[in-house]
Amino acid sequence: MDTSLDTLAPDAAPKRARAEIDLALTGMTCAACAARIERVLNRLPDVEAAVNFATEQAHVAYDPAAIPVDRLIDAVRKAGYDAHEPEPVSGDADAIAEAASRADLRHFVFAAVLTAPLLVQMVPMLLGLHTWMLPAWLQLVLATPVQFWLGARFYSSAWHALRGGGANMDVLIALGTSAAWGYSMAVTVLGAGGHVYFEASAAIITLVLMGKLLESRARRRASTAIRELIRLQPAQARVERDGALREVPVSSIRPGEVFVVRAGDS
Repeated sequence: MDTSLDTLAPDAAPKRARAEIDLALTGMTCAACAARIERVLNRLPDVEAAVNFATEQAHVAYDPAAIPVDRLIDAVRKAGYDAHEPEPVSGDADAIAEAASRADLRHFVFAAVLTAPLLVQMVPMLLGLHTWMLPAWLQLVLATPVQFWLGARFYSSAWHALRGGGANMDVLIALGTSAAWGYSMAVTVLGAGGHVYFEASAAIITLVLMGKLLESRARRRASTAIRELIRLQPAQARVERDGALREVPVSSIRPGEVFVVRAGDS
C-alpha cells in the first residue's frame, strides 16, 4: 500500500507567528468608548484586543504578516479616536499630563464663575419669589461662552463619535445642552417672552467638566500605580512544560499554564 505524508496528514498552512503590541489611545471619554475601540479592533482578521480605559491603552495580539500596525491605528482613527505606539514614560510626559490637568481646572473654574449667577437667580424661586430674574440677554451673554468655548470639547468628541458610526456620552451632552441653549436664544432674540433655560445648559456643562476633572485625576493616579506594579514584574518565569520547569519570558506565558514561584522570588 502506497502511503505518503501527503495522504496521512491534511494540508494545513503553517501557523504564523503572532506579535503583541500596546497602543496608547486618546479621545476616550467613557467606558463605552473603550468597548467600541475593542470591538473595532477585534473585527480585524487574526486580531485579539483588550482595551483598558483606566490606562488608556489597547493590548493587541495580531499577525504582523496580515495586519500591519498602521492598519490597527487606522481602524481606531476611523472609529473616531486616535492611537499611536506608546513612548517610554518620562518626566516630559508627566509634565504634559500635569499641564492638561491644570487646563481642565481652569476651564472648570471659568465655567463655574459664568454659571454661578445663572443658578443664584433660581434661589428666590425656592422661596416663592418669581420676579427677580436676570435679563434674558444677560443670561445669553453668560451662557454662550460656557456652551461654545468651554463646551467645545463635547462637540468635537460628539463629531468624532458620529463620524465613526457610533455615539458616546458627549453626543447626549451636545444635543441636550444645544437644545436648551438654542430654544432660549430663539426666545430671547425673537422677544417671545417665554421661559429661557440658559441655566440648564450651562449647569450641565459645568457639572460634567467637574466630573471629567475628578475622573482624569483619579485615572492618572490609577495609571501611575499600575505602572509602578508593572515595574515590579519579573522578566523571567519558571513554567512547567512537558513535565519540566523552563525559564521563559513572562510575556510568553499563556492562560492555563502552570508557573512556579519559589520562596524569596520577587
